[in-house]
Amino acid sequence: MIFQGKKEINDWIMIEYHSTWSYGYDFMLDAAQVIIDTDFKENTQRFAVAEIAGADDNERLTELKAENYIIRNCDTSKREHGVLTISGMSDIMECPVQIVFFNQTNIVRVFCPFKKYFELHGDHVFDNYMNSIEIKAYCIDAVRRAKKDEN
Repeated sequence: MIFQGKKEINDWIMIEYHSTWSYGYDFMLDAAQVIIDTDFKENTQRFAVAEIAGADDNERLTELKAENYIIRNCDTSKREHGVLTISGMSDIMECPVQIVFFNQTNIVRVFCPFKKYFELHGDHVFDNYMNSIEIKAYCIDAVRRAKKDEN
């Protein structure tokens, strides 16, 4: 992912990234699942979707927990949404993180409430983390497409 910039919003730091390619709904689901599986696990604190950017979020954490943190098992995920938000306490980054994906774009926004974290580690502190998520999500998508083509 390509770092686009950082700004402070209501005492949170927002970092905007652009994915290597524009992505769709499957990528959003895969990327969020990668974050849960490799980082947040049971420390997932928010799973929400919205019809379009600017619409009210539909909080679905209870449903996600009931489905053992498997996003594709949630009824909510079976219908395409414009925005997907996942939040939790990051074991990898050792701080709370919220990540927002916007369908049919290449925009991904990362929010962190620790301004000092960026003062200590620099603006690009999340670059490797975000690159890893993107790569893993595209790999999962490629495997799914290959299996689909076999059938």
